[in-house]
Amino acid sequence: MPRSAIAQKLLSMADRMSFEEMSNELGGVIKPGAIAAKLSELLKAPDWMSAAQEDRLLTIRLSQILATLEERFQDVENMTLQLKLLKELGNRLDKRQAATQLDLNTLYDNQGRIMGRAFDIALTYMRGALRDEIDGERWDELAKEGLEHAQVELQKHQAIAA
Repeated sequence: MPRSAIAQKLLSMADRMSFEEMSNELGGVIKPGAIAAKLSELLKAPDWMSAAQEDRLLTIRLSQILATLEERFQDVENMTLQLKLLKELGNRLDKRQAATQLDLNTLYDNQGRIMGRAFDIALTYMRGALRDEIDGERWDELAKEGLEHAQVELQKHQAIAA
């Protein structure tokens, strides 16, 4: 479900402004209490963002924090707080990316097993159906050749994915 423009605006300001500042930024149209409630609703809603969108938002927030650090570099206390927040956001991004990669690896492994099993079933069926027309030795040669072609195709895919 796509977010409204106001929801996107609130989320983009959430890490760098207070509710009052956000209300002022929006011309006072939305009161600070309503902003707090809306943000809470957005953050609790299931699947309000995809993992890729969350990663992108995190990257944007990290960039905003760095920009803030550059602006307020003279304030050591603020800089220390910002650095801690930046480190925490970076750690969350790393964990999310690692979990995503693990899920993808599991998915690819399962797909590979299913494809291998389907290929094996198809070959077994064809070997039985053609047993009177193709001798076993020739069949083994053709199956090996077919597997080599499949391997070449997989390598093409891996080259594209890399």
